[in-house]
Amino acid sequence: MAAQHTTDSSTTDLSLTRTAQRKAFSLLPPSLGLKLLVLVSGAVLMGLEIVGSRILAPYFGNSVFVWGSLISLFLIALSVGYYIGGGLSDRYPSRALLNTILLAVAALMFLIVIIGQPVCDAILRAKFGEKSGPFLAGAILFLLPSIGMGMVSPFAIRLATSTVASVGKTAGTLYALSTLGSILGTMLTTFVLIPNFGAGAILKGLAGALAIVAIATFQFGSGGAAIRGSAVILAAVAAGIFGLGDLRAASLPPGSELVREINTPYHHISVIDNKLDSQRELKFDRFTESAIELSPPHRTKSLYTNYFNLAFLPQPKIRRALFIGAGGGVGPKAFHEHDPTMEIDVVDIDQAVLDVARMDFYMPEGENIRAIAADGRTFVRNSPDGHYDAIFLDAFTIGGRIPFHLVTREFFQLCRQKLAPGGVLVMNVNSAVRGENARIFESMYTTLGEAFPQVHAFALYHQLGLRDQSTNVMLVAVNSDQKLSPEDWLAKAVAYESPSHIGNAEVRRMVNDLLTTLPPMKQATLFTDDYAPIETMSF
Repeated sequence: MAAQHTTDSSTTDLSLTRTAQRKAFSLLPPSLGLKLLVLVSGAVLMGLEIVGSRILAPYFGNSVFVWGSLISLFLIALSVGYYIGGGLSDRYPSRALLNTILLAVAALMFLIVIIGQPVCDAILRAKFGEKSGPFLAGAILFLLPSIGMGMVSPFAIRLATSTVASVGKTAGTLYALSTLGSILGTMLTTFVLIPNFGAGAILKGLAGALAIVAIATFQFGSGGAAIRGSAVILAAVAAGIFGLGDLRAASLPPGSELVREINTPYHHISVIDNKLDSQRELKFDRFTESAIELSPPHRTKSLYTNYFNLAFLPQPKIRRALFIGAGGGVGPKAFHEHDPTMEIDVVDIDQAVLDVARMDFYMPEGENIRAIAADGRTFVRNSPDGHYDAIFLDAFTIGGRIPFHLVTREFFQLCRQKLAPGGVLVMNVNSAVRGENARIFESMYTTLGEAFPQVHAFALYHQLGLRDQSTNVMLVAVNSDQKLSPEDWLAKAVAYESPSHIGNAEVRRMVNDLLTTLPPMKQATLFTDDYAPIETMSF
């Protein structure tokens, strides 16, 4: 009898809730409105998680730590939201309260547009690490709105259940709609919104969509206090829609002019003319990838790219060259100046980067220079064996990290297969060459040594004694068993000639950056396709 009494009481409570809902007025039928609310909140939640990576990337990179932080935070938020939403819906089973919560979530998402940059800047200045930094920033920016959206499913189940006997079916239907919304939000944000809009515009769009659905499904007359609270929140949302500017990775410094700005699935690209320094910069978010002089002949200001010409010392007759990672196209441009008949393939995963290299950084066009939008490793795998005399690897993601599949022993073995006898692979890495921040250099040197018979390292500013500070380190792997001594490098530099702007004196200076004494590398990590933890290494 006690069990029967409990069931009857629960059924009565549910019936009273539904009676109150029928007395309220909404623009959509209550059942349809609730389902639409669940669908859209699921879509917005996943959209927020994905665009969150674009908000954090300019400050903390796009590493596994950023994604691990985001995924963890959103799972924490969902857990908390489920718990709070379940308890709150039992005490106050009100559609007006649910819609008010989602209007508050929309207002919080608009707030991210305002506080995103200063929050991330402050965390960077406080010197939080690359592991704790993105987690803290993500918690401040995304935790509260995500908890609010996590409350939707248990709240909706409580409101939609007419009898205890139908709880299972109701819960299954609403969770299916929430998951479907998450799938749609993921695909829409990834394939449509990010390639075409900035992070600020996407945030405003997601928040606006959530606010519109919350208003359209609001049950007016179901709670005066809730309606008054919703009106205040709605005013804040409206102010966000019409009053806030876009979230930008960084404001332009004085004396700078924005030439071009493009959003792609891989980068937020900006081309900036810095009048004070008389240079044009290519930026991926806030990181400068390439720079050239504003005045003709537009020589590179990214001096490390001049070190690509070291490849002409062990292999003076380069007929076919492959550049993986276009940047501003300054390397291919210099090689074309050296020999206009040279066949040069320039491969970058982002077509927009190739377009910008040609439009804004004067990378030559012609039948001997091919610009190919493709993944570097996939392109190398499909190339003929022994086809290239030189391969240049200068591919970085946001934050200065090399994609892990381009740093493994298996990839370097593949590159060696594509090189002709005596061919050269030149790789740029950011690292110190001794001390705690030398792990990337040590691992890359060791891994290349597993694939090539000889590897040589040139550290920029090595002559100045800056070995324990991060710099550009050029690793030159030669597909030849004939070892090159420091004296051989110097002799080849003396004989070097080029019609390009990188002359003999410059190459001889660069040869002096050869590391003739290397630190012990017994603890260096060998990178393989199975294990290549480059993202966990500082530089």
